Amino acid sequence: MNIKDILSEESILVDFNASSKKHVLDSLSKLAERNIKVSYKTILDNLIKREKLGSTAVGNGIAIPHTTESSLDKPKGFLAILSSGLEFNANDDQPVDVIFLLLAPTNNGSEHLQALALVSRLLKKDELITKLRGCKTSQSAIAVISQTIQDEAA
Repeated sequence: MNIKDILSEESILVDFNASSKKHVLDSLSKLAERNIKVSYKTILDNLIKREKLGSTAVGNGIAIPHTTESSLDKPKGFLAILSSGLEFNANDDQPVDVIFLLLAPTNNGSEHLQALALVSRLLKKDELITKLRGCKTSQSAIAVISQTIQDEAA
Protein backbone atom coordinates (compact mmCIF):
# COMPACT_ATOMS: atom_id res chain seq x y z
CA MET A 1 0.00 0.00 0.00
CA ASN A 2 1.23 3.46 -0.95
CA ILE A 3 0.02 6.88 0.19
CA LYS A 4 -0.71 7.72 -3.47
CA ASP A 5 -3.30 4.92 -3.43
CA ILE A 6 -5.07 6.65 -0.55
CA LEU A 7 -4.65 10.40 -1.16
CA SER A 8 -5.19 12.52 -4.27
CA GLU A 9 -4.91 16.20 -5.10
CA GLU A 10 -8.72 16.46 -5.08
CA SER A 11 -8.85 15.25 -1.48
CA ILE A 12 -6.78 18.04 0.08
CA LEU A 13 -7.88 21.29 1.70
CA VAL A 14 -5.05 23.81 2.05
CA ASP A 15 -4.87 27.02 4.10
CA PHE A 16 -8.28 26.06 5.45
CA ASN A 17 -9.82 28.33 8.06
CA ALA A 18 -11.59 26.10 10.58
CA SER A 19 -13.41 27.52 13.58
CA SER A 20 -13.61 24.26 15.56
CA LYS A 21 -12.87 20.56 15.58
CA LYS A 22 -16.46 19.84 14.48
CA HIS A 23 -16.14 22.38 11.65
CA VAL A 24 -13.06 20.73 10.18
CA LEU A 25 -14.52 17.22 10.57
CA ASP A 26 -17.70 18.44 8.87
CA SER A 27 -15.71 19.97 6.00
CA LEU A 28 -13.58 16.85 5.54
CA SER A 29 -16.73 14.70 5.58
CA LYS A 30 -18.26 16.86 2.83
CA LEU A 31 -15.04 16.61 0.81
CA ALA A 32 -15.16 12.83 1.23
CA GLU A 33 -18.79 12.75 0.11
CA ARG A 34 -17.87 14.55 -3.14
CA ASN A 35 -15.00 12.12 -3.78
CA ILE A 36 -16.45 8.75 -2.75
CA LYS A 37 -20.22 9.29 -2.91
CA VAL A 38 -20.92 8.42 0.72
CA SER A 39 -23.23 10.59 2.82
CA TYR A 40 -21.20 13.22 4.66
CA LYS A 41 -23.64 12.93 7.56
CA THR A 42 -22.85 9.24 7.96
CA ILE A 43 -19.11 9.94 7.89
CA LEU A 44 -19.41 12.86 10.31
CA ASP A 45 -21.57 10.89 12.75
CA ASN A 46 -19.03 8.03 12.75
CA LEU A 47 -16.13 10.45 13.25
CA ILE A 48 -17.85 12.14 16.18
CA LYS A 49 -18.52 8.73 17.77
CA ARG A 50 -14.84 7.85 17.30
CA GLU A 51 -13.66 11.13 18.84
CA LYS A 52 -15.83 10.47 21.90
CA LEU A 53 -13.76 7.33 22.52
CA GLY A 54 -10.61 9.45 22.63
CA SER A 55 -8.97 12.20 20.65
CA THR A 56 -7.33 11.21 17.37
CA ALA A 57 -4.75 13.98 17.82
CA VAL A 58 -1.33 12.31 17.87
CA GLY A 59 0.80 15.28 18.93
CA ASN A 60 2.96 17.84 17.13
CA GLY A 61 -0.16 19.57 15.75
CA ILE A 62 -1.37 16.47 13.90
CA ALA A 63 -4.64 14.52 14.08
CA ILE A 64 -5.66 11.36 12.24
CA PRO A 65 -9.42 10.96 12.61
CA HIS A 66 -10.49 7.62 11.17
CA THR A 67 -13.49 5.40 10.71
CA THR A 68 -14.76 2.62 8.51
CA GLU A 69 -17.29 2.75 5.71
CA SER A 70 -19.07 -0.30 4.31
CA SER A 71 -19.29 0.97 0.73
CA LEU A 72 -15.51 1.35 0.31
CA ASP A 73 -13.35 -1.29 -1.32
CA LYS A 74 -10.05 0.37 -0.35
CA PRO A 75 -8.89 3.06 2.11
CA LYS A 76 -9.30 6.71 1.16
CA GLY A 77 -7.65 9.74 2.73
CA PHE A 78 -8.54 13.40 2.99
CA LEU A 79 -6.09 16.02 4.25
CA ALA A 80 -6.76 19.44 5.75
CA ILE A 81 -3.93 21.86 6.37
CA LEU A 82 -5.36 24.63 8.51
CA SER A 83 -4.46 28.30 8.37
CA SER A 84 -4.17 28.21 12.17
CA GLY A 85 -4.29 25.54 14.84
CA LEU A 86 -7.34 24.63 16.85
CA GLU A 87 -8.17 22.72 20.01
CA PHE A 88 -8.39 18.97 19.35
CA ASN A 89 -7.93 17.54 22.87
CA ALA A 90 -4.36 16.50 22.06
CA ASN A 91 -2.32 14.74 24.76
CA ASP A 92 0.47 17.29 24.29
CA ASP A 93 -2.05 20.19 24.57
CA GLN A 94 -0.81 21.58 21.24
CA PRO A 95 -3.28 23.05 18.74
CA VAL A 96 -3.83 20.88 15.66
CA ASP A 97 -3.33 22.25 12.14
CA VAL A 98 -2.69 19.11 10.04
CA ILE A 99 -5.62 16.70 9.94
CA PHE A 100 -5.63 13.50 7.89
CA LEU A 101 -9.05 11.84 7.68
CA LEU A 102 -8.74 8.14 6.91
CA LEU A 103 -11.74 6.11 5.77
CA ALA A 104 -11.31 2.35 5.39
CA PRO A 105 -13.50 -0.55 4.29
CA THR A 106 -15.57 -1.97 7.14
CA ASN A 107 -14.92 -5.59 6.26
CA ASN A 108 -11.11 -5.44 6.14
CA GLY A 109 -9.62 -4.60 9.54
CA SER A 110 -6.05 -5.43 8.54
CA GLU A 111 -6.17 -3.02 5.59
CA HIS A 112 -7.51 -0.30 7.91
CA LEU A 113 -4.60 -0.87 10.31
CA GLN A 114 -2.06 -0.94 7.47
CA ALA A 115 -3.39 2.34 6.09
CA LEU A 116 -3.41 3.92 9.55
CA ALA A 117 0.19 2.82 10.13
CA LEU A 118 1.24 4.19 6.72
CA VAL A 119 -0.34 7.59 7.38
CA SER A 120 1.04 7.70 10.91
CA ARG A 121 4.61 6.96 9.75
CA LEU A 122 4.38 9.59 7.03
CA LEU A 123 3.05 12.29 9.36
CA LYS A 124 5.81 11.67 11.91
CA LYS A 125 8.33 13.22 9.50
CA ASP A 126 9.01 16.69 10.90
CA GLU A 127 10.43 18.03 7.62
CA LEU A 128 7.33 16.92 5.71
CA ILE A 129 4.99 18.51 8.25
CA THR A 130 6.93 21.78 8.14
CA LYS A 131 6.69 21.84 4.34
CA LEU A 132 2.99 20.94 4.37
CA ARG A 133 2.29 23.82 6.72
CA GLY A 134 3.80 26.13 4.12
CA CYS A 135 1.72 24.83 1.21
CA LYS A 136 -0.81 27.18 -0.34
CA THR A 137 -2.32 24.80 -2.91
CA SER A 138 -3.36 21.16 -2.99
CA GLN A 139 -0.96 20.68 -5.90
CA SER A 140 1.99 21.81 -3.79
CA ALA A 141 0.87 19.60 -0.89
CA ILE A 142 0.70 16.47 -3.04
CA ALA A 143 4.07 17.40 -4.60
CA VAL A 144 5.65 17.69 -1.13
CA ILE A 145 4.25 14.30 -0.12
CA SER A 146 5.37 12.70 -3.40
CA GLN A 147 8.87 14.15 -3.04
CA THR A 148 9.14 12.84 0.51
CA ILE A 149 8.20 9.35 -0.69
CA GLN A 150 10.70 9.54 -3.57
CA ASP A 151 13.48 10.69 -1.23
CA GLU A 152 12.78 7.74 1.07
CA ALA A 153 12.93 5.28 -1.81
CA ALA A 154 16.26 6.62 -3.06
